[in-house]
Parts: sequence; structure tokens; C-alpha cells
Amino acid sequence: MIELKPVTKHNYMTVVDLNVHPHQKDYVASNGLSLLEANYESDKYPFAIYNNGDIVGFIMCSYYAADDAYPIDSWWLERFMIDKDSQGNGIGRQALSLFLNEFRPDEQVDELRLGVEPENDRAIKLYESFGFVKEGVVEGEIVYFRKW
Repeated sequence: MIELKPVTKHNYMTVVDLNVHPHQKDYVASNGLSLLEANYESDKYPFAIYNNGDIVGFIMCSYYAADDAYPIDSWWLERFMIDKDSQGNGIGRQALSLFLNEFRPDEQVDELRLGVEPENDRAIKLYESFGFVKEGVVEGEIVYFRKW
């Protein structure tokens, strides 16, 4: 059974120890960096992805007010990874579905955005299968959005 639970002092080291395959390293920031950001920046929500009680992935959503880099108040699915030893079993699909159905931010923003490296074909197919639509390119990443 897939569950999302907040990252806490009790599980953060397991989240930090998760890794993607070497060819995926350029697709997502390390979980350690992500948790450091979540500790020092506001409006970041990190979750451990559990499969049958074991931590197998990480997901983090962030809120950003409009600025020069992106002119729309936006929620972003900023980090999403499944450990290399748990990939290929549908866990990512189940975790993303659970996240989209359960995480409801308090802000009055009804769209979720994410950035994907252009060569990350598997992630692009996954996001498009959930109704994410290509919006453009920002800082070298393809930006996708969908209504919440």
C-alpha cells in the first residue's frame, strides 16, 4: 500500500539515503538538498513515499508567489523521485495519484506546475498521462501544468 507521510526527524535520514539510477542524477536534486531547502524556505511541503511500510521515494510541493522568474502565483511539484531499487513497479504512478488526490493547499491557486528536463521521457509520459499540459520552457526545463 502506497502512503505519503511528512518528512520528520524520525524518517529524514532514510529519505536522504534514497538514490536514483546514475543516468537520472541530472533530472532531480538530491533529497538532502531538497530537505535543506524545506527547512530554510517557507511554503515547501516534503513527503516520504512509503510502500508497505518502507520508504521508497520522496515528493515535495512548493508555493511560489509571482516574481520576475515566473509571473503567476503557483504551486509546483518541485521534487519527485522513486528510489532506484523500487522503480518500474508502478509506485511512482500510485504515489503521484495519491498526491494529486490528497494534497490540497490552502492557497487560492487551482493549478499545479512542474518542470521536467527535456530528455526525461519517462517522466514526461507519466505527467502527461495525469493531464499535465506543456506550458513552455523556463530555465531550461519544460514547464507543465494541470488544474487541481
